[in-house]
Amino acid sequence: MTNDMMNRHNDMMDAMNDWFGFPRNFFDDTEIENIMQSDVAETDKDYTVKIDMPGMNKEDINVNYKDGFLTVVGSRKSFKDTSDKDKNIIHKERSEGRISRSYRLPNIVASEIRAKYDNGVLTITLPKQNAGDDSNSIHID
Repeated sequence: MTNDMMNRHNDMMDAMNDWFGFPRNFFDDTEIENIMQSDVAETDKDYTVKIDMPGMNKEDINVNYKDGFLTVVGSRKSFKDTSDKDKNIIHKERSEGRISRSYRLPNIVASEIRAKYDNGVLTITLPKQNAGDDSNSIHID
């Protein structure tokens, strides 16, 4: 009985999403958790950030470091399907759009940041400043 009720709820939500043009699971917050999932690791020398960005081209990813924040922006335009001129598509989940995430990672040597994109995973290495390299540090006598 519970499964029947849940199936009816899911069918109703799918129909409403399709009718109003909402993306699949529009009212389900857990779906957003699967976008740009990342791991951040730290050693004495650097931070390494790995971000899942499947379906994006390297040219459509922008990485910026400013004021202690690493910002990654990606966009995807490749899924706009205009080949179906008769409008036979009955369900669509692939989308196009833009998404970004920011990470607070202070005291980085910005000129030495390296990024690599391979098989849908963006890996960014951010070298830390040495104690003597911090130009913002002021010694108090």
